[in-house]
Amino acid sequence: MNLSRRHNIVSIRQTNEIKEVLDNSKKVYHKYGIIFLNKNKDVREKLRAAVLVKKNCGSAVRRNYIKRIGRNFIVRNITLFKKFNRVIFLFLSKEPFKYRDLEKELANKL
Repeated sequence: MNLSRRHNIVSIRQTNEIKEVLDNSKKVYHKYGIIFLNKNKDVREKLRAAVLVKKNCGSAVRRNYIKRIGRNFIVRNITLFKKFNRVIFLFLSKEPFKYRDLEKELANKL
């Protein structure tokens, strides 16, 4: 699934690619989880992104809501990620939050 055709953002689907990004990337910690930012110098391609949510974050409805918020953040703030070609959002927080909360939290971090 493409996160956004307009911005040419492609989803990361392969487990080995996700593991590689998690191991070899810059980590940005925030109140709701961790963002992994990776710049692979050998590869010149579109931005590839993934949004991961732990099962203990709530019901399936809640986890899908969190994923939707994460995808919207990536699409709306694409300029923040232009330096990187792989981005993974890992959400760990059990407390409820809205898009505005995430945007305020990450405004200073990125």
